[in-house]
Amino acid sequence: MPCFSNFLLLRAQCFRTKPKDVFSRVIGVNQYTKLNIESLFAVPNVRSFDLSRVGDRMTFSSNKSGQWQLYLGQLSETSMQSSQFTFDSESKLGAKFAPDGKSLLYGQDYQGDENFDLFLVDIEKGEPKNLTPGTDFSILPEPSLSQDGKRVAFVSNMSGSFAIYVMKIEDGSIERISDHEFSDYQVLLSPVDSKIAFASSVTGQDSGLFVTSLDGGEILRLKDPKTGKFIDANDPEWSPDGKKIAFVSSSKGSYDVGLWDIATNQIDWLTDSKYEYYGPVFSHDGKKVAYSMNMEGDIRLVVHDLDLSGPSILDFKHGVISSPKFTHDDRAIVLLFTGPKNPADLWKYDFESKKFMQLTDSLPSDIDTSDFVEGRQVYYKCKKDGLEIPALLFMPKEAGSGKRLKAVIDIHGGPTAQELNIWDPIKQVLSSIGIVILSPNYRGSAGYGKKFREANRFVMGDLDLADCASGWDYLVEKGIADPMRIAVTGGSFGGYLTMCALSKYPDRWICGSALVPFLNWFTEIKNEREDLRHWDLQNMGDPEKDEERLREASPVFFLDRIRAPVQVIAGAHDPRCPLEESEQARDELLRLGKHVDFKFYQDEGHGFRKIENKIDAYKRSVSFLEKHLSG
Repeated sequence: MPCFSNFLLLRAQCFRTKPKDVFSRVIGVNQYTKLNIESLFAVPNVRSFDLSRVGDRMTFSSNKSGQWQLYLGQLSETSMQSSQFTFDSESKLGAKFAPDGKSLLYGQDYQGDENFDLFLVDIEKGEPKNLTPGTDFSILPEPSLSQDGKRVAFVSNMSGSFAIYVMKIEDGSIERISDHEFSDYQVLLSPVDSKIAFASSVTGQDSGLFVTSLDGGEILRLKDPKTGKFIDANDPEWSPDGKKIAFVSSSKGSYDVGLWDIATNQIDWLTDSKYEYYGPVFSHDGKKVAYSMNMEGDIRLVVHDLDLSGPSILDFKHGVISSPKFTHDDRAIVLLFTGPKNPADLWKYDFESKKFMQLTDSLPSDIDTSDFVEGRQVYYKCKKDGLEIPALLFMPKEAGSGKRLKAVIDIHGGPTAQELNIWDPIKQVLSSIGIVILSPNYRGSAGYGKKFREANRFVMGDLDLADCASGWDYLVEKGIADPMRIAVTGGSFGGYLTMCALSKYPDRWICGSALVPFLNWFTEIKNEREDLRHWDLQNMGDPEKDEERLREASPVFFLDRIRAPVQVIAGAHDPRCPLEESEQARDELLRLGKHVDFKFYQDEGHGFRKIENKIDAYKRSVSFLEKHLSG
């Protein structure tokens, strides 16, 4: 899978240029916008977090300092006091407290390469120990510590394919736990014994959920107790007594939450496939499960009482809730929330007061979000086959005069991600200068059931592209946009579809901006990381057996058709859409005499970590779009 994008995918100092051929001048954003562009693009946010099981301490990652660093916080009933804990130039993510609350385990990569090392640090002494020094392979940044604090489980491709490993912290010895044809990506140790649960990418877009013992023995895989067939399942979460695992599965047609009783192999389904549900987590007394619910642009919090009342939807403002965790006393839930007017921050829901409380505030006081626009759910038919496509439409405040406006088709990454009502400074800046944004949830997107999510399997760059291009027809036929002033943009897989749109529908676009894209299925599959290659082979095909289809889906072979100016932005250490992909585009476009604005960041990977790079990339993208839409 080219991207494995999450909902908060960042849009993608070294600048290569041939002055006579490349638009290297950064045009200033329309002077009439009221927004302070640099301040807006510099707004930080919070990512992963964890709560200690001892006391009210928590840790989280924030880029408030300009890079993803760890912070420590102390919760009270009404607030949280926090301070920065790590200080250097590299990203730190996925921190977890040791069971005794005295140390932290976290992942750190280098200039966005995603080759994370695992560090263990004593909180009081503040002396981090690199448990995996000198790695030239990938380690995923979501490790799991055993209850005695002596072993750590993690996912790595140190032996070629991604598999589960367990390290003894005392002597650094490592044992491989899984050894199969699948690609592992999640791992979680039991809270009470030596069992280990892990999830793997198996066939197609299905995952397998496995359980085994650290001491050896049979590896169990979750089956449907009625049919005896393996089912799609991931996101494992152990119950406090270690007898059950909460998980997410699309085996009934949509992502649902179930409870797997390991001893009896019985499944208790908590949800009904009406919506999609994610990320189940148990309360510490085992009586409740919290999870999130996807509702057409918003993701809400659900608390499911297993003994009494069943599910309760906790109403909140428009936006996306994720990663709910119960406090150690089960009196509250801490979560991440982001919305059109809110960068991702930590919030707390208190069960007694039944109120949400903001714990971190990443939005500077000088930024006024009162005029920010929210996405409105719309539907239109794909011109190729008539399938109804959902999308979010962002209309400028001054829209409604009957005048056709400038517009941008903004394509999300993934492809199995979704356009949601989240913090997106680029959308707000474009809207503030009178530009309409349409963000399609093309077939292949999450949020609309398994059938829709798999509808672009083996036809990527075809039907999903037609869905996005039909957004152009929707804007024109509804009288919203001027057909001569519509641009296309996207990041990662969205950058790929942007380049497909420019080359397969060349007459529609006034310009196109592709961030961290790939363009060539053959070189992408050859050069990308192993787990991504596994997904691509399962969902797009084999470069040798399916050569004709992959060539037709690779825009690099059709760049001669492009008529509009093109922008390509990339990161030098990108393991998902390697820099070579963007360089192929630059070189071929220049050879063809096309207009291309190319930039890559020497110290970045897939999506930009450093604030200064993010500001520069955002400004460059907006300026490019605004210049050509207004020219």
